[in-house]
Amino acid sequence: MKDWEQVFDGEYLDLWKTPKRNDGKYDIVLAVGGTHLYLNSDTVFSELKLAADAVHCEIFKLKDGCYR
Repeated sequence: MKDWEQVFDGEYLDLWKTPKRNDGKYDIVLAVGGTHLYLNSDTVFSELKLAADAVHCEIFKLKDGCYR
């Protein structure tokens, strides 16, 4: 973790960015409690954002600004 860059410091979860690999890509690490979940920055993380947005719209019954 010492080489990771913290990109979000939340009350319940943190997001970290790993150093770039030789191919120029990196991972986003979702840290919740003592669990670390590696999310590929150009595939899985993008899908996680879409999923979180959809769940947020459903939970709060937002009428505007929801993309599905």
